[in-house]
Amino acid sequence: MRRSILAAVLLSAGLALWLGSRPLSELLGLGGRAPAPLPTPVEAAPSRPLTAVRVTDSAARPVRPELLLSGITEPARMVILRAELAGRIVETPIAQGTRVAAGTPLVRLDPRERPERVRELEAKLAQRELEFAAASRLGARGFQAETRVAEARAALEEVRARLAEARAELERTLIRAPFAGRLERRLVEVGDFLEIGQEVAVLVEPRPFLVVARAPESTIGRLVPGLPASARLADGRVLEGRLRFVARRAEDATRTFRVELEIADPPEDLEAGMTARLAIRLEEVRAHRLPASALVLDDAGRVGVRLVEEDDRVRFVAVEIVRAEGGILWLAGLPARARVITTGQGFVGEGERVLARPEQTLLEGGPGA
Repeated sequence: MRRSILAAVLLSAGLALWLGSRPLSELLGLGGRAPAPLPTPVEAAPSRPLTAVRVTDSAARPVRPELLLSGITEPARMVILRAELAGRIVETPIAQGTRVAAGTPLVRLDPRERPERVRELEAKLAQRELEFAAASRLGARGFQAETRVAEARAALEEVRARLAEARAELERTLIRAPFAGRLERRLVEVGDFLEIGQEVAVLVEPRPFLVVARAPESTIGRLVPGLPASARLADGRVLEGRLRFVARRAEDATRTFRVELEIADPPEDLEAGMTARLAIRLEEVRAHRLPASALVLDDAGRVGVRLVEEDDRVRFVAVEIVRAEGGILWLAGLPARARVITTGQGFVGEGERVLARPEQTLLEGGPGA
């Protein structure tokens, strides 16, 4: 019994010594290699969703750009009539605002002794003509010296000259309209005494009428006589015409150039000094018709639009506004065909990929000829 217990104890001690002398890797059958570490789990980065924008497929169309200027109406011809003689006014037969024909008397001065002077010289002229005729006949027959004939001719010419002067002075007592027009204003009344050179009346030619504006030097190179234009008056009426004059020398004070729009058939009530908005239609260009809301500014402050390229990336393109029609703009500087962002352009940047969706409301309108 004691031997059996002793043998079990010795066997247990030997087994413990043997196990302690062998590596655990051998006991597990791993051939001395450490087990491979388990991989550390990595979280996948969440992908950013594409920004959705609305785009309009736009094609360039022909349009006439408009240059807008502030103008004022003026008659094509206006004169201030002045007195050529001193004298008292005895008659003003024409009322202000009346249309008159060329040569119509507008103011009459007291002629005083001028008619009698004319009649006197007319009588002397008749006498000198008889004297010269008699001297010429006698001279032809040899009964009159050549010097006497020459004296008679000189006396005749002197009276003729004095008569012409007297008639012209008498004519100047009538201040007449130099051309057909409207008596815009009469500056004198019956009983006034006029001095030589004093203003008497203002006469305007009602047809054609002008709308005059000043163009900045940055635009003058595109303006030539004959371009069509329109003028919108303060009361909403629109007058059509063509440029008849474009100055080639700037005004010293403003450095702007005078531009004249001729209205060939103006309305009867068109007056000088009315304000007008002048729209000059320039040479035709190709542009895109887009809403004003499509415009954005880039970092440099340039005005433009954002396009979606074929790879669905955003690109900014600077544009020139060539014409405006309310909330619709005609823009030059874009490709012939372009996908323009019309909604969401303020939330995307250059080179960013976007989700482009067609604009639901399409712009309507024909070519802006």
